[in-house]
Amino acid sequence: DKAAESFTARLVFLPAVIYPFFGVYLNMQGHLYASVNSCFAMIWCLKVVWGFFSDSTPIFGKRRIYYMALGWTISVVAYSVAVSIPYPEPYYATSHCHQDVTRVINPSAPQQGIHYIVVLSVAVFGVAIVDLAADALVVDYTKREPLATRGTCNAYAHVAASFGAVLLFLIQGFALNSPEYGGEWCGLTFTYRDILVVFLCVSVFGLFNSLFFTVDPIEADPVPLKQQIAEFWQVVKLRVFQRVSILFVMVPALMNARSSGMVKIRHHWAGVTPFANSMASVGAALLVAVGMIILQNVLLQKSWPKLYIVVKSYCLLVALAVETLTIFDVVRNQYFYFSEELIQAVGTGMTAFILLQLAAEISEEGNEALTFGVLMTNWSLSHSLSAIIGNFASAHYGVTEDLRYLRDSPDDRMMVYYSVLTGFGINILAMPVMYLLCPDQRQEVHDMKKWMGSSSVTAGLYVLLFLTLLALTFTFNILVMSPSTSCLVIVGGEGCHHA
Repeated sequence: DKAAESFTARLVFLPAVIYPFFGVYLNMQGHLYASVNSCFAMIWCLKVVWGFFSDSTPIFGKRRIYYMALGWTISVVAYSVAVSIPYPEPYYATSHCHQDVTRVINPSAPQQGIHYIVVLSVAVFGVAIVDLAADALVVDYTKREPLATRGTCNAYAHVAASFGAVLLFLIQGFALNSPEYGGEWCGLTFTYRDILVVFLCVSVFGLFNSLFFTVDPIEADPVPLKQQIAEFWQVVKLRVFQRVSILFVMVPALMNARSSGMVKIRHHWAGVTPFANSMASVGAALLVAVGMIILQNVLLQKSWPKLYIVVKSYCLLVALAVETLTIFDVVRNQYFYFSEELIQAVGTGMTAFILLQLAAEISEEGNEALTFGVLMTNWSLSHSLSAIIGNFASAHYGVTEDLRYLRDSPDDRMMVYYSVLTGFGINILAMPVMYLLCPDQRQEVHDMKKWMGSSSVTAGLYVLLFLTLLALTFTFNILVMSPSTSCLVIVGGEGCHHA
């Protein structure tokens, strides 16, 4: 049941298919493209609200399955609206089965993409509700597993999610490989709208799966609002919860900060096509699945922070080598460029495994969804924060416009390289933060609950920080998506020069 939910939810994971449409077809500027991902991640920040309702307000005596059904219903409605939006013309013309970057036929294409972002954000909101309820169901099962093998349900649920991602990437690779999307197959008539129709059908399937095949073993009664808040406040007061919450924000935010020119490097210098990109993504998803199985069966008892530092150090070294050789035209080949993504997938899967194990151990009985929702919201905030950090750090170098990559002069290469080096420098900072904040293993989480104690003062400061970061993220994404403010340096633009 949970495996089916994970598979289906991953199959409609929109951020996985934004590159061909938003990055190539609509040719969004680098910082604006980065903020599309950030916007979708921002929607996941609302999972905490649904975590509260899922724990305290059962529907027909069930805390999980009917919230899944609600999420799928929202997605069905949103995708139905999305497929009815007039489909825009591409930014660039096509000539002889290739995108002609010298002929712009739709200068307003990036702005037309805003309509899709708004509607698809609603669809992401629905999938977020499904994901939150399904994750909470996993926590319910995980709490019943023996400590020595705890995490098996979690690991195999994410293996199923990885196979859902594989199917998604295959659909994208075969459907969006025409020249308009940066591909090579002439005469291919599939569009991004067709992908959205597939998502609509999958969401309908997910709705039926939730209602008729998913098993929610716990019968629950409604919990009074005051009691629910009081119980969760006891969790928030735990210093170990505050420590882990900060980890969920800071480590991914620092590690995932990237130069806003990365999408342009992929498109113009590495020559990444949608089909090849999808095949690489399939490989990455399979590596994540294999990595999850290895972690569960071989490395389950290893030190979490040490494992993170070793794997991520290797990933960063490989990524830096690939970016260097691509930028300076030593090797400009899309398949070589994918070696970075394949290695990074291993690190991403390992990070997800550690954070999800932490979330399962921190949660208390009766507050599983709310606790999980808060931690996952922090994780989602980290994606937006990483976009803010990456865009702001890259703004000085001016790497968001196509001209720098088409000109490809030594000065252009150096400016792009400096922006990439700045991003990697920020990534390195995640390692000492992980080492300082992450418990060594599951048992240490429970030990820290006892000896670290609780504090109302630090809990209040944590809540203030959480709300401030949430407001900052929403403000940032609004500024980026508005044509009049997306040029601001603070959001990654090159400065506004209004008459």
